[in-house]
Amino acid sequence: MIQRIQSVYLFLAFVMGILIFFFPIASFVTENAYFDFFICHIKDTSPNPFPEMKTAAHQFPWFYTIPLAILQLIVSLLIVFTLFQYKKRPLQIKINYLTILLNVMLVGGIFYASSLIETQTGVVADYGFGGIFPLLSIVLVFLANSGVKKDEKLVRSADRLR
Repeated sequence: MIQRIQSVYLFLAFVMGILIFFFPIASFVTENAYFDFFICHIKDTSPNPFPEMKTAAHQFPWFYTIPLAILQLIVSLLIVFTLFQYKKRPLQIKINYLTILLNVMLVGGIFYASSLIETQTGVVADYGFGGIFPLLSIVLVFLANSGVKKDEKLVRSADRLR
C-alpha cells in the first residue's frame, strides 16, 4: 500500500534529493572571490568589478560536478521507483540497499570534490545546508527499509498461519 510509513520515508528522501540541487553544499571565501559549490555547478557570487578578470570559480570547468549531479539524479529516480514497488517487498529491500550504497558514494564524491577545490584554491570549505541532504536521505532510506522488512516479516507470519 502506498500509505505506509516507509512510503512517507521514501517520499521525504526524494524531497531531500531534489532540494540538494537548490542549496549550496559548500562555500569558499578567498580575499578576492566568493563561490558556492552546488551539486550541479560551481557558482561565482563574488562582486567582480572587472568581468574580464578570471576568479577562482572559473578554474573549474562546467563538467566538474556533473558526475555528482548524475549520481544524485539516479538516486532520486531509484527512490521514486522503489516508492511504487510496494507489492514487491523483496525487490524494494534490494533497491533500497542499492540506494543507500549510491548515497554513500555520493557523500564520498561530494567530500572528494570539495577537498579538490580546497587544494586548488587553498581555502577551507564552509559546508552549508545542502551537505546535510544526502546524509538525511541515507537515514530515511534506512528507516524505510526497516519498515519494508517489518511488513515482509508480518506477511510471512500470516502465510504460515494459513
